[in-house]
Amino acid sequence: MKIPVNRALFYKICCDSTLETHQRFNIGTYKEKKLHIIMKRYFEPDLDYHEVPFEGFIADIKRGDSITEIETSGFSGLGAKLEAYLPTCRVNLVYPIPHIKYVSWIEPETGNISGKRRSPKKKGVYDALFEMVRILPHVSNPNLTVTAVLLNVDDYRMLDGWSRDRKKGSHRYERIPTDICEIVEFKTNADFAEYIPHELPEEFTTAEFAKACGVGVRYMYGIIKVLESRGLIRQMGKRGRAKFYSRVCAEHEEGQEQKENKEALDK
Repeated sequence: MKIPVNRALFYKICCDSTLETHQRFNIGTYKEKKLHIIMKRYFEPDLDYHEVPFEGFIADIKRGDSITEIETSGFSGLGAKLEAYLPTCRVNLVYPIPHIKYVSWIEPETGNISGKRRSPKKKGVYDALFEMVRILPHVSNPNLTVTAVLLNVDDYRMLDGWSRDRKKGSHRYERIPTDICEIVEFKTNADFAEYIPHELPEEFTTAEFAKACGVGVRYMYGIIKVLESRGLIRQMGKRGRAKFYSRVCAEHEEGQEQKENKEALDK
């Protein structure tokens, strides 16, 4: 489901963040970067609800029984945190995605910064779906929401890599968002089903699914696992060595979701 974008708030937070010197904390906000700060303030402007200790962790945002975690580098290693949070709290994993990225290079010795060049890589909502494979045991938990935030960013990297041009293996210095493009929330089966292309045939292979979505086949293997875990597609068999799948009918999706919601309320 698409969420309305508050550009006025976003631009204000971005401007404010450039005017202040932010202390990087020793706990909770280890080496906190601008992207993380801006997203945290966008989703909760009141700083009193930031960096709240809970269940042995530091929640980025906690207001009552709602927790928001800003995950700028992906969902790996979130298992223990989700296991601690989800039994008693509603959790929103916010995943900022660099939709359009401009890269600048910093010379470590002089501090000189190159001009910006647009990266040929363009990411989108399917990157969030792929990332969910790393938290697959929790994807169907009714207390979990994943929010993909598509941003335009300026990416500053150090020229300290191992290749001849010192770019491969280089370290990121900072990512600064310049515009907010779209916010998409994944909570219900309908939210997930929206990203199964309607033009797919009744039965389809991974390659056909990937082509319809405009993503790489390697990504699609993870996305398929996520959609299978939500009960939205199922494997039907094989064509030679290729597996093929079928979309689960809408009536089944709706019935399954109602059952999941009822079970959650009964607990």
